Amino acid sequence: MQHYFVLFATCCVSVASYLAALIKLQIYIVIFGSFMNTYLKYQPPLIHFFAFLAFAGAFFLLNYMISFFFFKDLNELILNKNAIISPEAVTRFKWVQLISATTSFLLPAMLFGYYSSPGELPYIGIRRSASPIILLLSVVLLFSIQPLISFAGHLNEQIHFGSFQKYLQQMEEMYERAMKAFLQMHSLGDLAFNLFVMALMPAVCEELFFRGAFQKVLFRLSNRPWLAILSSSLVFALLHGTFLKIIPIFILGIMLGTIYHVTRNIWYTIVIHFINNGLALLAYYYSDKSEFLKKLSDDNTSFPLYSVILSLVLSIAVIYFIAKKGEEVLPKAMTNDDNDFIA
Repeated sequence: MQHYFVLFATCCVSVASYLAALIKLQIYIVIFGSFMNTYLKYQPPLIHFFAFLAFAGAFFLLNYMISFFFFKDLNELILNKNAIISPEAVTRFKWVQLISATTSFLLPAMLFGYYSSPGELPYIGIRRSASPIILLLSVVLLFSIQPLISFAGHLNEQIHFGSFQKYLQQMEEMYERAMKAFLQMHSLGDLAFNLFVMALMPAVCEELFFRGAFQKVLFRLSNRPWLAILSSSLVFALLHGTFLKIIPIFILGIMLGTIYHVTRNIWYTIVIHFINNGLALLAYYYSDKSEFLKKLSDDNTSFPLYSVILSLVLSIAVIYFIAKKGEEVLPKAMTNDDNDFIA
């Protein structure tokens, strides 16, 4: 009991420290408000970056506290190889996923946008409209890059992480047990709920966080688009918690980051992120009806080398056409950092 009290007190102190940092940041903005605009986008890039880290850190800590104090038994259930996961536990797992996506990604991204610009939604990439042509090209890109992602997955499996290999395999087994629990679907209603929890919500929340907020602040800090895309994609891959699949997730992140950078519109990345996750769920749900779908759901597909090279070339070509079309749709003024619609 004393252990829980100490942990709770530590968490409270940590949250208080983050709140104090946010208050100090707000005081800083107020003090210098007479000399500059009070929104974070008008502050030095380093201040902008640390403000984002403060928002993200506070909500990650809040999510950890919620998981520890209200859903600790579910973590123990996943760690126990011999445990039988009941349907009630599966439902709770899905609610944890929903809470985690909202708390860890959606809320800090929205708060970041609110404090960064008077146009908080456009600032994190939420536009009033989207180009059907760019949307179609984005979907084509998602399919054209699949052989490359599949090849990267097989390559990832060949990598040995030395002394960490055994630990990473144990983590992967735990990840697979969690996924099997999530993927228990006995009706179309279960499928619909999973599409919402495991496809739509992650697409919206993760894209707003990693592309709309994190990639933006890294771009402002470095003024190098490629560095912002690679860095945000790496963190995106790491936070998925599966090192044995980190390379394909990293490549997917690069694709999403590149689309966002050349279009300044988060809707495109949300749609293809949702399609990517949704197709995986559909393949698993209908895997008993098709050998191809079973291989697809088990990540057991392979492509010849020439198709991987063709996939890379075709993907680069599609990105080029998306960028050219993006220049037509998006006025140049909206890429100016002083504009409220900067992406």
